[in-house]
Amino acid sequence: MGEIIVVFGSSRTSDDKHLSDAEKLGRLLAEKGFVVGSGGYSGIMDAVSKGAYEAGGHVIAYTTDLFSDFPSTTWFHEEKRAEDLHCRIRTMLTEGVGFIAVWGGIGTLAEVTMAWNMAQIDAMLGKKPKPLVLMGDHWKNLVASIGQYTEIGSSVLSLPILVSTPDEAVEAIVQALAGR
Repeated sequence: MGEIIVVFGSSRTSDDKHLSDAEKLGRLLAEKGFVVGSGGYSGIMDAVSKGAYEAGGHVIAYTTDLFSDFPSTTWFHEEKRAEDLHCRIRTMLTEGVGFIAVWGGIGTLAEVTMAWNMAQIDAMLGKKPKPLVLMGDHWKNLVASIGQYTEIGSSVLSLPILVSTPDEAVEAIVQALAGR
């Protein structure tokens, strides 16, 4: 089995552009030999899982007992169920060698900020941070706002890799992992 790339994204979106980009992202990651992980539910998570699964990739659904009443994706080979959100995020951050965030809500933002903070800590400790790719032009304004309205410095603001498309996201992950 290959290295795990975890994709963060919304369960609620029904926007065709976000869903088609997520499905393409999953397919491209699987074609590069990555195992694809997602939160394991609907929306973006389902689309990225479907893309990877249909491309012949191994797919992990990171689910939680908290959402046991919600329908999960059917596009996975392996389910890793955690008792709560904290354990779920910790498992994704521990097992993933890199992360890609697409369109999402507050849950996606929580996953992104945890991955970002872990990258900052790794950098502070002299370790190579796990790559965090933010896919979609909407992330540029959010990162700029975080820089403007917090005490986060330019070195930490430069940790996420900002890209627009699934092709760019996969290329960014491949390049970042090659530099380890």
